[in-house]
Formats: sequence, C-alpha cells, structure tokens
Amino acid sequence: MKQTRTFQRRLGWRVGAAAACVAMGATSAVTATPSPASAAGLATIKVAMVPKLLGLPVFEANQKGALSVVHELGISFKFTAPATASAEGQVSIFNSLIAQHYNVITLSADDPTVPVPVLQKAMKAGIQVISYDSDVAQSARDFFIQDTAYNTIAQGVIDAAVKFAGPNADVAIMSSTPDATIQLAWIGAMKSYIAARYPHLKIVTIGYGQSNQATSLSQAEGIIHSYPNVKAILPIDGAAVVGTAQAVAALHESGKIGVFGIGDPLPNQKYFADGSMQGLFLWNEVGQGKLTMLMARLAYEGAHGAPECTAKTPPAHPSPSQWCGIRTNYGRAQYFNGAAVGLPGTYSIAAKANKVSGATRNTVIFSKPLEFTRSNYKKYDF
Repeated sequence: MKQTRTFQRRLGWRVGAAAACVAMGATSAVTATPSPASAAGLATIKVAMVPKLLGLPVFEANQKGALSVVHELGISFKFTAPATASAEGQVSIFNSLIAQHYNVITLSADDPTVPVPVLQKAMKAGIQVISYDSDVAQSARDFFIQDTAYNTIAQGVIDAAVKFAGPNADVAIMSSTPDATIQLAWIGAMKSYIAARYPHLKIVTIGYGQSNQATSLSQAEGIIHSYPNVKAILPIDGAAVVGTAQAVAALHESGKIGVFGIGDPLPNQKYFADGSMQGLFLWNEVGQGKLTMLMARLAYEGAHGAPECTAKTPPAHPSPSQWCGIRTNYGRAQYFNGAAVGLPGTYSIAAKANKVSGATRNTVIFSKPLEFTRSNYKKYDF
C-alpha cells in the first residue's frame, strides 16, 4: 500500500520514573494523573485510549494493561468511547480530545475511513495518533499496533475447525459489520488459507452481529436454521463469540456444531464448560494495553527531539537512561524493547507492507496468537 504521508518524526525516548494517582469515576472515562514532572525530568503527557465501544471485555483488558504502566511512563490517561459501536461517535470524541490538547490519541477504529479527516486534523495540531487492534488509513495515524499476524490467527482458527469438522465441511463466519477493518483482514486471510490448504472446505455465509450479543445470537440462529449442514461457526468479534455460543446452546447443537473463534476466554467460561464452544484464539489484551502506552510515549518523545538509538537493537536489560527508540523513515525495519513495561522481547516496526502478515508501514505486530481450549481456558482472566 502506498504511504500517503511521509513520516519525518523521530521515534526515541529516555524513561524516567513518575508518580501517579488514579481517579476512578462512574463516567465513561477513567483518568490517571501523574505528578507534573518525574525525577528524571520526563514531562507528563496526556494520552487518550479510544476503543470502538464501552463494555467489551477485550477493551477493558486493554484499559487494565494501560493503567498498570501509566505511572512509570509519566502519562495522564483517559479511557473513553461511544456507548455503542459508532464511527461518528468516535469522531465526536476525537474532536473533543483535540480541543483539550491531548498529546497522543490511541484508538481502535470502528471504520477505516470515517475518522480520517479528524485524525489528520489532530496530527496537524501536533498530536501523535496510534491505532491498535483495528487500523485506519495510513495517512491518519503515525503507528499501528497490530494484534497478531493475519495469516497466523486465520490458520489457527481454520485448522481447529477442520480438526473438528473435517476438510470437506460447510462452515460459516460471524463478524460484526461488513466494513470492520480487522475482521475483513482476518476473513481475507482465512479465505486465502482455505484455498491453499483446504480447497473443499466451504464458507457458506457470513453473519453480522453489529458487535451486539443479542443481534449476534439472532444472526447465528438464522445461520443454523438456513444452513442445516453447517458443521462449524467461526465468530471473530467479541459479542459474536458469545452470541454464537448462546445460539448453539439454545438450539441444542452443543458438540454437534463446533464454535471456533477469536475472542477472550473469561466471558466465555460458561460456554467452554457446557460444550457449546470448543476453541478461541486471541492475544494477551492486558499486554497489548501496556504496549499501546509504551508506543504513545515513544511516539511523543520521537516527535519532540529525543535522541535516536545508536545500536541496531536495544540492550537486553536496559537501564532507564539506555531506553530509546529509532527513527523509522529510512525504509528499513526498526526495533524497540518491551521490558520497560514488563513485556518480553524486542518489537519490530515494519518499514513496508507485508501482504502475508497484514503489516503496513510503521506497524508493530504485538504477538503470536494464544489458543484457548476447554483444557486451559481457566488459566486466563481476561
């Protein structure tokens, strides 16, 4: 994909300690306010996290991870989102954050194009924009934190479904909306993998639950009634996962129709236990929230003249003074270490698009997918 905006900002920083106090309110936003300056002179910055909507466990886990590290990163944090999935609702929030002079906006985009003008407005105002989970057009953000490679999570879901239903089965997909960026990417990766590996596996239909459990339940029941030969349903949206499992249980199809999807295990423990769900794939949502805040600090410091790294990769166990980022406008991959917020390993920043993984320029792939099954789902609390 052609880069529509040249990124001339440097990505680099030095970490200092900061004190924080967290104010928890009954509103749709949670704010953490560190002290004005840290012992190392690191300025407090205002960072907002704007998921698609309130109430989804995956986004609440992102929030949990973010709140666990804003203290040490010197971040005054706000979590806010529309009550229901709405690109227009997100646009209204972005306009408000611009007016409040936030330093960094992080978002999971409900639509890839609708928020582009307002996010470009934010960038022109000097606000760093980082998408995570669901991307926007590259011209409207500085970096994208991709959950996992599209091909690996697609392969995991399809392989699990084939193991249950066989390579010649009819399967269906349950998504949120027809234009959901990340879900479209997963569906495309699934279709490519099926064509290459299981040419006789048939996707008979795709249902859309609008990120609503009741709508997802109705859609999944409709699929079961309309396609009596379907042997597995693959929900790839948090609400669709629950709604699909509920539909399978309500129609007494538990164990007969396999449910293999993309979602978090905690709200689905009941369905693992009663056999209406067989497998889920995801990533560590708490860790992703941590990484999003780390990238927010990196992006801000890089845009405000912090020094770049001189080494090709950061030290394995860096001291605060050794933490830095690397400029990303030289057409080559760059790296940073996640240890500052308790994440393992070194993360690469893609220099160009990769059709297999789904990475675009200035993309960070968070992790390999985790698989949750009936034998291990109780180990995870998100």
